[in-house]
Amino acid sequence: MKDISATVASDVMHSPVICTRPDETLQKLESRFDDKHVSGMPVVEDGVMVGIITQDDLVRVPAMLDAMARYVASEMQTDGPMMSSDDRDDDGVPDNLSFRGQIPNMKVEEVMVRNVVTCTPTTPLELVIFRMVEHHIHRIVVVEAGEPVGIISTLEVLAELSG
Repeated sequence: MKDISATVASDVMHSPVICTRPDETLQKLESRFDDKHVSGMPVVEDGVMVGIITQDDLVRVPAMLDAMARYVASEMQTDGPMMSSDDRDDDGVPDNLSFRGQIPNMKVEEVMVRNVVTCTPTTPLELVIFRMVEHHIHRIVVVEAGEPVGIISTLEVLAELSG
């Protein structure tokens, strides 16, 4: 394993950073993930990072919407006159309460994580790794004056450690 004691964030970060806007739709974002071959993007508004969104966040959206629909259904006394057990999909969500059709039009700001773990270009890589483990995250955004200038994923960390 390589000695990384003198390595800093700018030595391993991927730059430039591919970013998105808070008002971008999830449908457009998903295609950008595929087109750019990335799994996460900082969310930037007026040059300042306001959040981060990942493919994992997009995977969680349908499950969250289904949970909301099930809650609404249970509050409405599920088998009442508004719906019957025949009107449920495979996830137990009543068809007339499904929110999944809204996903393509949902905005990044509705799903993004707002408290982003960041570092500066001069942050020691050992501290970057510690923060990734501490916060159970797979990427850290490298910022200068609130603006993303790079991103470090677990892949960059592993590449650096392996030499």
